[in-house]
This record gives sequence, C-alpha cells and structure tokens, in this order.
Amino acid sequence: MQRKAILVYLFLLLSVGTIYAQKVDSAFLNKMRAYYDKNFNDPTNPIVLTASDTLLDMAIKANDTVMTKMALGAKLDYYYYGQGENRTDSVIAGVNRLKQYARSIKNPELYYWSWSARLINYYLIQGEYNIALLEAEKMLQEAETEGISSTVAECYSALTNIYSAKGLPRKSLEFMLKEIQLFEKGVTRYNISFQYSDAAKIYIDLGEEENAPELLKKALTTAKSPYHKVTAKLVYVSLYLAQDNIQAAQQALEECRQIYADEPSLRRHLHYLYDVELDYYWKVGNYTEALDVLSKQEAELRKTNSLTTLISLIKRKADILWEMGRKEESAALYREYLDEQKKEKEKSEEITTSEFATMLNLQQLSAEKSRLEKISQEEQLQKTRITLFFVVGILCLVFFFWLKQRTLNDRLQRSKDKLDEKNRVLTEAREELRKAKEVAEQSSWMKTIFIQNMSHEIRTPLNSIVGFSGVLVDMLDDKEDIKLYVSLIESNTKLLLKLVGDILDLSALETDVEIKYGAVDVNVCCETSLEITREQFSEGIKLNFEPACKELTIESNHHYIVQVLENLLSNAAKFTQQGSVTLAYEVKEEEKQLIFTVTDTGIGIPVDEQEHIFERFVKLNDFSQGTGLGLSICRIIADKLGGYLIVDKEYTQGARFIFCVPMQGV
Repeated sequence: MQRKAILVYLFLLLSVGTIYAQKVDSAFLNKMRAYYDKNFNDPTNPIVLTASDTLLDMAIKANDTVMTKMALGAKLDYYYYGQGENRTDSVIAGVNRLKQYARSIKNPELYYWSWSARLINYYLIQGEYNIALLEAEKMLQEAETEGISSTVAECYSALTNIYSAKGLPRKSLEFMLKEIQLFEKGVTRYNISFQYSDAAKIYIDLGEEENAPELLKKALTTAKSPYHKVTAKLVYVSLYLAQDNIQAAQQALEECRQIYADEPSLRRHLHYLYDVELDYYWKVGNYTEALDVLSKQEAELRKTNSLTTLISLIKRKADILWEMGRKEESAALYREYLDEQKKEKEKSEEITTSEFATMLNLQQLSAEKSRLEKISQEEQLQKTRITLFFVVGILCLVFFFWLKQRTLNDRLQRSKDKLDEKNRVLTEAREELRKAKEVAEQSSWMKTIFIQNMSHEIRTPLNSIVGFSGVLVDMLDDKEDIKLYVSLIESNTKLLLKLVGDILDLSALETDVEIKYGAVDVNVCCETSLEITREQFSEGIKLNFEPACKELTIESNHHYIVQVLENLLSNAAKFTQQGSVTLAYEVKEEEKQLIFTVTDTGIGIPVDEQEHIFERFVKLNDFSQGTGLGLSICRIIADKLGGYLIVDKEYTQGARFIFCVPMQGV
C-alpha cells in the first residue's frame, strides 16, 4: 500500500513538472523569438555577432532546430554581407558549421542551401568564378549521388548564378530552366519565384521580351514573401521599358517603392531597386534623378565592398554625363573606368592564377589523400585479417560450449515444461473447484432467500383464505359479512396467483425463451393495462391516459408490454394515496423508439434506492404486499424486447418510470 502511494505521488509530481515545463518552454520560446525580431533586422549590424551566440545558446536549451538554424545563419550572413577584405575564412567556417548542423538534423535542403547561396555566391561576389564553378560541380556531383531532386535543383541554381556572373546569359538561362522544370515536376522550392523572375529578366536583356510575361505571371503566383513579389514587380518595370510603355513602367516602379517602404527587411536588397530606377530615369531622360540614384547605389555598394559592381557604375555615370552634354566630366570618368578596368583585369588575372594554383593544390592534396587512404586501407585490411582469424577461433570455441550448454538447457526446459503443465492442470482444477463452490454457495443462498420469501408470502394469503373460509361457514346467516369475507378470500387468492405467476414468469425469462413478435396496437395495450388495474386505485385518485397518437401499431409482443405496464400501474396504485396517476407514451422518430411513462404523485423513491428496487426480493416497505419480483421481471422483459426500464431521477413530485421499446412499423 505504501509503495502504491509513493508511485502515485511521483506520478503527480512528474505530471505537475511536465505542465510547468511546458509553460516555461512556451514563455521561453516567445522570449527567444522576440529577441530575434529585435536584434536581427540588419545583418551588417555588429551586434549580430554577439546576439547570434546568445540566440544559439537559447535555441539549444529550448531544442528549437529552426531557431538554431537562424542563429548560425545570422552569424554567417554578417560576414557574407559585411565589410572588409579578409572575411573569406569566416564565411567558409560559417558555411561548414551550418552544413555540419544540417547533416546532424538530417536536413539536406539546408545543407545544399548554405553551400550554394552562401559559399558559392560569396566566391561570385569576390570575382573568384572558377573556384565557385569548382564548388558548384562538386556540389552537383554529391547531390546527384544522393538522388534528391530538391538538392539537385539547388545546384542548378548555383550554376545559374555562376554563368550569369561570368557574363554567359544563355548558359545561365539553361540551368535556370532546368531548375524550373524540376519545380514544375513536384520539387518544392521556396524561392522558385526568383527563378521565374530572373529567367524573364534574361529574356528581356537578350531582346526576347515576348517570353517574359508568362514567366512573370508564374513568379507572382509562386511568390511567398514581399521580397519575391517586389523582385517580380521590378522585372515588370524592365519589361515595360523594353516595350516603351513608360506609363506602365512608372506605375509598376511606384508600387515597388511602396513595398520597400512597407517592409524594413528589404533594406538589404535596395540595390535591385536602384538598378531599375536608374534604367527608368535613363530611359525617360531624367538624368539628374539617374545621377542621384547612382550616388545612392554607390553608397550601398561601398558598404558591401562590391568593387566589381562599382566599376560598372563608373561607366554608367560616364554614359549619363555624356548624354547630358557634360563631356569633360564624362571623359574623366571614362579614363577612370579604363584605369579601374585595367586594374580589375590585372586583379582578375591574379585571381585566376591563384584559383588555378588553388585547384592544382587541391588536386595534389586529393591525390595524396587517395594514396594515404589506400595505404591505410591495406594496413587496416591486414589487421582485419589477423583479427578475423582470432575471432573465428574464439567463435568456434564459443559455439562448442554454446552447443553443449544448449543441450543441457533443452533437457532442463523439457523438465520445466512438464512441471509447468502439471502445475497448470492443478491450478485450473483448483480454479474450477473454487468457481463451482461459489456457484453452489450462491445457489444455496438464493434458494434459502427464495424459500424464506415464498414461505412468508404464500403463508399470508393462505392464512387469510383458510381463516375467512372458516368464518364464512360460521356466519352463513349474515349476508353482508359473507360478502366481505368472500372479497377478502378473492383478493388473497389473486395475490397468491400473482405470486405463483411471478415465480413462473421469472423462471421462464431466465431461460432462453423465444419472444414471438407480431402486430401490436399500442393504444389497446395501454387501455388493457388500465382496465386490469383500475379497481386497485383508491377513490379520489385520478387515472389519466395521454396517448401520442390516435392509432399506432408496432412490431412487438402484446403480452409482455401489457405485463410491464400492469406492474408499473399496480406499483403506482400501492404508493399513491392522493393526486393522480398518468400513463402516457411518446414516439421518437429519429431513435426509432417508443417511450412509455407511468407517473404518480405518491411517496416517491429515494435517489439512492432507485436502482436497488430492480433487484429480486427487494421491497422498500417490508409491510407492503408483494414478493419484490415485479420490477425485476419488468426490467428483464424490457431487456428481452431490446429496450430498457429506468426511474426518472429528475421527477421529484412522486415517481416516474420510463419504459422504452424499439419501434418497428408493420
């Protein structure tokens, strides 16, 4: 008992602890997300470095994989979008951390996204196109080996960006369309809207703007964020400019500006808006606004240290000044552009040389690694062979001893099985004896109770019959007294007959008696039961009948229904001294049930005795006539008919019995 109490206490303690932990976790998650919203709007803000470490600790404690990914990605994005020349190692380290985490949570999409969207794109920003291409080919080979279509699509996206940066739009468009094809075959791509927009932009730049509208419609349909939507809208501006539809271009540009104003998270992508604004102002000849946009764009690019793009801005500014007639300023910028282009070319050659050296070193390292792995494999194979011989020898010895032990165990098990079988037979015999004893004792007890009740109940009417018969003989001259005694003899005879009838009914119902069904007129059943019991009611008791229908015929048993209603009305007559007794019925069409109710204004039944009265030989008033079998027989009949008999607990003005039978029409 004490052990059970301890277990219950521990269970309650664990339950309360779990509920409390859930509340704490919920509050902690809300706090963590609020922390993210507060500190990670601008990826170039130095606070991201310390905040990402704090967020990572919080996410690990909460076991939140999504927030862990966002914390690692935020620190990586700081270096990816940040300033400075020497951040390559930090980007590589950040990508490797994110890839390692993606493998640990079995998220291949995150693995290839960090490789493509961050490492390869970073090499593109730095102008290291060959290294980026090498990484993309390695990534595609690994993805094709794994056979996951979504990761292959990520590789196509990376190759698209590389060929675009190398100035090969046709090649870029080829891989972009491959990625779109995978998406349309069922691959889930969150950023597929970008691919539709970028493909449309390439077609516009190639002078094939007739292919752009359909792609732009798909871009808007698949847009899942303001960034997706504004990207497609910006390409629409370029399309309208190519079609010389200046009014439509202006309207689309204003819509894009509003989206940027409403979404602070788009600040990092302002350079896309500046590119389109520059094209628009240049197209409409508003050179002053075009120069202003160039100044804003230059400021943004200097933040991200995108030197290659800055050089192209110099040429565009020179072109605008030339068209404005400011030819001396334009010529100076052209000279600056040529100087920067020369420097960029020299730098590109240095980068290319460095890239080839890096790739050569990688190939040498790969070859050396393969050679060392081969040597290591041969040594490992030799050790494995020696170990295998020892293991085989030990296994042979173990098998011999195991076989011998198994033989002994089999013998023991057979002996144990025989013993268990004998114990089982003895246990079954003991259980059967116990059950037989219980049945015998129960039968003996029921027999004793039955004999006691029957002796008392039969003796009472017999005494009356014998006594009043003798008096009747002595008083033959007094006709009035004779009439009284004859009526007493008649009533006790009826009581005795009912007692015998109840016993016979109970005996018959306890067997598998077959109930015969036929057409039953419900109103006739009710009137018959009322007619049988009418003389039992005292003067002044109002006997009511409230039928639900003028005529109602169902498929049931007339005798059993009348017997139940007669018993219920007889009980009401016994315990109702004034007021009324009402027999009614109602039809429940949906449930296919016929509900009889017998309601009286008598002394009522205590709530705690309302189920007890349906047991055999139970009488709430020991001085009242009856065997205590009537209600028990009625409930058995209700069950046999497929219905039920209960006391209405909500009725408190007397007693109300509810008798339900299934209703089947004929």
